[in-house]
Amino acid sequence: MTQLPPHVERILDAARIAPSWGNTQPWRFHVDGETISFFVDQERQPKYFPAIARIAIGAALECALLRAGRMGATARLESPPDRKPLIRLTVSDAKRTPEPDKALIRRATNRRLYDGRAIDDATYAWLVEATAPLEGVRTHWFGRERVRILGPLIEEAEALFYAHPRLRETTLQTIRFDVRDREEVTRGISVGSLELTAADRITVDALRHTAQDRLAATGAPQRMGARARRLVESASGVCIFTKPDGPDPLGDVTVGRCLQRAWLALTRKGLVAQPMSVFQVLDSVLGVEGSDLPEHERVESVLSRFKGAFPSVEKGASIAMLMRYGWAPPPTTLVRRLPLEESVAGDVTP
Repeated sequence: MTQLPPHVERILDAARIAPSWGNTQPWRFHVDGETISFFVDQERQPKYFPAIARIAIGAALECALLRAGRMGATARLESPPDRKPLIRLTVSDAKRTPEPDKALIRRATNRRLYDGRAIDDATYAWLVEATAPLEGVRTHWFGRERVRILGPLIEEAEALFYAHPRLRETTLQTIRFDVRDREEVTRGISVGSLELTAADRITVDALRHTAQDRLAATGAPQRMGARARRLVESASGVCIFTKPDGPDPLGDVTVGRCLQRAWLALTRKGLVAQPMSVFQVLDSVLGVEGSDLPEHERVESVLSRFKGAFPSVEKGASIAMLMRYGWAPPPTTLVRRLPLEESVAGDVTP
């Protein structure tokens, strides 16, 4: 890796620890002096989920901006009209070298069952204030009442997801069955970090090894749905992120920034969180495959009911991401990130 300016290296070191679906880390940073270009790495981007990769880029950008702000640097964003790269960040005049933000370091995906406690009014108000709208993207907070509504919906959606062979395969490819269950991997997800029960592990094995024409008979997709329902119903609440309707790559980047802001706000209050992207993935695949999607009518129905569960969402907006939050013990196993040099490129082919 070419020698980077010290302040740029510190800023990129913050960007690389951002969350991403399946810990795929679908970013590639091109550095030219003090300017960082954020590209989607086509080899790391999850198949069928392009918006999920752009949301991860947005989370990485928010991490970079947070570190730049703590350094007292001047930050300037530029959006190339051809979206190649997605966005450019120029940072200059760093004035200090502070310790990393503690919430940025502590933030982690927690896939445990949460304890279901309701949050108090003061915490709720603080979370709302800490997550103001950004460039048309809004963060909406909900408590236990919405958790109960979402339970059966996410159960059905997850079962449909795992019954789809390509979606199931793409997800299973992120799980590192080639390492010890609790090994801290730098790419993908270790089995230990999934917080599986013994019964859950048997279900995952069935998903891995059963032929598609026999999978329904095992009940494995339905059991994964039931597991997702338990997870969401254990939460203190959920938050959703909405953006103006229609295809907009930069809108997805802004969703990622807002998601990271919300997650850091939760972390600062001692709460834990887990994004749950099944509705967004099904919506994306339905838009591509339409009536060719297996059980497309059921998919359309569950997506319609999901959107109907949030009547306060403004007209002309779409739900871009869902995240559950609450209280739980720390994760059994953490996942790490690739070294910075594996995400920095001198030349990038879009």
